[in-house]
Amino acid sequence: MMNTNFENTNGLDDTVSNHVTTARDVAIMSRALIAHPKILEYSSIWMDTIRDGSFGLTNTNRLVRFYPGCTGLKTGSTSKAKFCISATAKRDNMQLIAVIMAAPDSKTRFKDATSLLNQGFGMCSLYKDKVYSDINDLLKENILLQKFPSVTRNNFNEFLKLEDNNKVFKEKSTPDLAIRNDIENL
Repeated sequence: MMNTNFENTNGLDDTVSNHVTTARDVAIMSRALIAHPKILEYSSIWMDTIRDGSFGLTNTNRLVRFYPGCTGLKTGSTSKAKFCISATAKRDNMQLIAVIMAAPDSKTRFKDATSLLNQGFGMCSLYKDKVYSDINDLLKENILLQKFPSVTRNNFNEFLKLEDNNKVFKEKSTPDLAIRNDIENL
């Protein structure tokens, strides 16, 4: 987050002079937040009550109720910043973040976030590689181009534009060796 300067902890004070951020930095912060499941558990609640039901709460993120797969995250508005949102949504194990800043009104911020999320889900996919349990699995599928002394058991995921699916390469490496295969030839 190279382009952010916070002058207070809440971001709601329009009297500060150098309280700034960028959509990219908000997305970076959002990505760090959603790594904690409790954050999404709370930010995805549409309505709840506290104080033994005597006080009702409604989420200001309307996408939580109206956008399929929305998992949260945060809305905000001030007279300087206008209407902002960092919206998160998950479909088919692919989690996206859409950041809207300086929308003229609340309705526009949700419409623009919906458009970004729709574009992301419509144009991108999540490629997930097989997990090979041992070297024999790789040999059976004729994946090795040269001797490969060890096989990682970590999952490999890559976020792709749908048009790029045939251009994906996977790479496994050790200190002495890197093997690269064109996926469409596997």
